[in-house]
This record gives sequence, structure tokens and C-alpha cells, in this order.
Amino acid sequence: MNAFPEGAATLRYPDSAVFYRDLERTYRIAKRAAGAWIEADDGSRWLDACGGALAISVGHGRREVVEAATRQLAEVDYVHGAQFTTAAMEEMAALLVDALPPAYQNAKVYLTPGGAEAVETAIKLARAHALAGGRPERHRIVAQRPGYHGNTLGALAVSGRDSLRAPYLPLLADMPLVAAPWCPRCPLGLRYPECEVACASEVGRAVESAEESVAAVLVEPVLGASGGGFAPPEDYLRSVRRTTAETGVLLIADEVLSGCGRTGRFLASEHAGVDADILVLGKGLTSGFLPGGAVVAKPEVVETVAPDFRHGFTFSHHPVVAAVVREVLQVIRDEGLVERAASLENEFRTALKPLGDRPAVEGWWVRGLLAGIALHPESAGGRSARQVAASAWERGLLVYPVGGPEGQGDLVVLAPPLTIRRDDLAEIGHRLLSAFA
Repeated sequence: MNAFPEGAATLRYPDSAVFYRDLERTYRIAKRAAGAWIEADDGSRWLDACGGALAISVGHGRREVVEAATRQLAEVDYVHGAQFTTAAMEEMAALLVDALPPAYQNAKVYLTPGGAEAVETAIKLARAHALAGGRPERHRIVAQRPGYHGNTLGALAVSGRDSLRAPYLPLLADMPLVAAPWCPRCPLGLRYPECEVACASEVGRAVESAEESVAAVLVEPVLGASGGGFAPPEDYLRSVRRTTAETGVLLIADEVLSGCGRTGRFLASEHAGVDADILVLGKGLTSGFLPGGAVVAKPEVVETVAPDFRHGFTFSHHPVVAAVVREVLQVIRDEGLVERAASLENEFRTALKPLGDRPAVEGWWVRGLLAGIALHPESAGGRSARQVAASAWERGLLVYPVGGPEGQGDLVVLAPPLTIRRDDLAEIGHRLLSAFA
């Protein structure tokens, strides 16, 4: 069953040359988007409860962001990041660092073409740091299963999603993957807090058993799509931070999904009071207006690799992307959207609470304006995430279906714009509840 019903009634391009994400379905034509709503060319409307691929932070159709991109295009459309900087890049980086906790006060920002490219940059930065520090044996990255960091080969190598990795395993570097802090379906079969955060101890054992070949530990402070946006116990991240500090490896925090205010703090890692050596940002950083991501590295990391960091993209440090990020960050700051996400958490939870009575729902959780719903397997009377998404689509609601770790059921993730109106937030709950009827 398709995640979304076909839209043949509005099909304008029967002989399309587009290589669609799903070549077995017909796509509706999106005509306009504003706020939390998307409209097709026949006037049908959908309430966007997931920001596409969990990317929209400041809402669709923000005029000021469009104008910022237009101005930059008229001034300087493109320069190579190895040849020039721009006012947009300089101002964006300053705004971003200013939005971060004090531990990143003197950090440096590396703008990338997307989140996966930011993960690649972080991995190579960790390797370059080891080389510059006289530790050439350090080349491995400890990461978690379930976990997801992007679809490039380097990002897949550190992603714990076997269904995405399987076709490309011969191309992937061998990286240690340990149990993620996914309490709803603990990979270790334990229960918090009696487990004493055994998954954090797994990280320590992986670092020790790798015989000093580990350059960094990569974590999602709040689990992404593979874990349904679940917020782990805060002592997990604190324990991992202690391990990295004691063993001299770097801590990379992948905040592509959870950063930029999504969880009620600018960084999800702030909830645990932990600062990483390297941050990875994306999605909400550009609010979907353009592809973009960023790596933020502490000064001691940058100073170590500065003489010879061999890395770059044609479209890194892109002035138009920088202008968009700059404007998005200003909107987040000026409209208090981080604080707004925190203040709406209880309303979001209230809107979703009736889902707990639906037989197909195994569990659900909310952190800021990020929510996940775990479904019982179909064999146990549940429904697939794709079925729920299709049912929601028919009711004018967009949700994000993910398969979850293999053999452990399906997940639905919600991430509405941080600007979402209160009545739209309630409407998400109403329409989603109807989708489970």
C-alpha cells in the first residue's frame, strides 16, 4: 500500500521524465504552501504535521526568507568557498554561534549542501583531528542502532538501519554500531531505570575493544526517524560524554533533526547539559527553503586541523544558502520559536493523548514539537505506518511514516512547524485520531 493515495485527477505530466522517489505511484502537484498548510493545484489542502521530511521550522512561505534569498541572488549568487567569503556567510555564522550554549562561544561554522554532507564533514573532521594529533590509527566512529545519519555512503556506514544499508554493504566502511538508548523497545531487552543505562556502557566497551582505533562517538541526542523522535534518558548522553572525555575521542552530536529549537531548546543536547566537540545541523536550519546543513566545531578541534583539513564541496559556504540560514535564525530568535516549542509541548501532548486508547498504538511520546508514535505489528492487531499515513492523507493530514528497526514494528513521526497555530495543533490530534478509526 502506498504511503499516500495516488493523485491521477491532477496529473499534468503523464510522460514525466522525473525520477520520482517512488516510481510506482502518481504524485499530486503542490501549488502553494503557507504556514502549516500545503495546497494542490485542484484546491485540496493538507495540514503539514511533519514538515515534509521533518525539515520545516519557521513555516512554509515566509516572505522574509524568500526576500533574503532573492536579495542575495541579485548581489552575489555564487562564489567558491575556497576563494571568497560573503557578508551572508559571516553574519550567518555569527548568528548561529550566538544561538548556541556558551561552550560554543568561539566555535567555527562550516556550511554544507545538506545534512548528510554535514555528517560526512564531521566524520572527516574527526579523522583529520586524529591525524593532526599524531594518532593515525584512529579512524573508526562508534554509532548506534537504531540510528540514521543520511544516505551518503559515509553517513550510511554509521547508520543503524539495516534495510537502507543492506544493498550497499560492500561499499560501506566497517564501523562499530552499539545499542541505542531506545527505551520503548530496548535493543538490550532491559528497562529504565533498572538498567542503569547499560546502553551507555556499550559505548565504553566499544571504544575499549576497538584498541584505540576510535576517532569519535556519534550520537543523536534525541533519536531521529529510526527511533521515532524518542528522547533518551538524559544520563545517557552525560555518560557517553564522560567516556569520550576519559578516552580522548571526540563526541559528535547529530542534531540535524532535533536542533534549531525542535525540542524546546536550540539543541536537544542542552536538555542533558552536554556540549559536543562537533555539532551537525540541518533540516530546520534552512526550514526547507533550500538544501543546507552545517558543522559547528569547537575551537580546539579547528585549531588542530587548520593546517591541513583536506575537504570541501562545490556548494559549501554557498552565499544564498547562508542568506537563507541567516534569515531563518533571525526569525527563530525574534519570534521566540525555541521558547514557543517548549511552551506548546503540553498542548501537543494533550492533542495526542487520545491516541493511547487506540488498539493499534503501542506507545507515544512528545518532546517540544517533536512526537513519535509506535505501532503494534500488524500480526498483533496493529497497522503499518504507511497505512496510517495513507489514512491521514485522506483526512488532509501529512505525517511521516518510518519502518523502524527491522522486525520491531512501525513508527509515525510528527514535527509541525514551530510557528504552528494552537488550533492547528489541536486539529492534528483530531485528524490523526480519525485516521486510526
